[in-house]
Amino acid sequence: MIVRRILVATDGTDGALRGVAAAADMAASYGAELLLITAVPVPQHVVSATVVQGQTVSEYVERMAADALDSSAAVLNERKVGAEIKIVLGNPAESVVSEAAALGVDLVVMGRRGRVAPKDLVLGSVTDRVARNVTVPILLVP
Repeated sequence: MIVRRILVATDGTDGALRGVAAAADMAASYGAELLLITAVPVPQHVVSATVVQGQTVSEYVERMAADALDSSAAVLNERKVGAEIKIVLGNPAESVVSEAAALGVDLVVMGRRGRVAPKDLVLGSVTDRVARNVTVPILLVP
């Protein structure tokens, strides 16, 4: 398998950071382009109509997402790997799947949490939903 573009999804959690680290190491090994994405689940009608602390929700959420990406950026800096960073507003699983298709990536990398919340038994975790719907190979990092 030839890997030229790797999409790694993160939400700043420890599990996600393990995925970022693995993707950074792979990108360095393969000389691949690394794309880092985080998705913030905010309905579009709320984003366009609401103001929080003098900012639109979009600006506020983007700032929150950027703050959440600091730990991922630290992992990339530690490994001396650059990445294109994208913040998407929307359902995280749907966003990762659609971005993977739109960006033409060869591989999606995601970290898995070590535990499953009760709601995940019914609805499925974001990682599980991405794994079921993405059309390219996916690497799940424990």
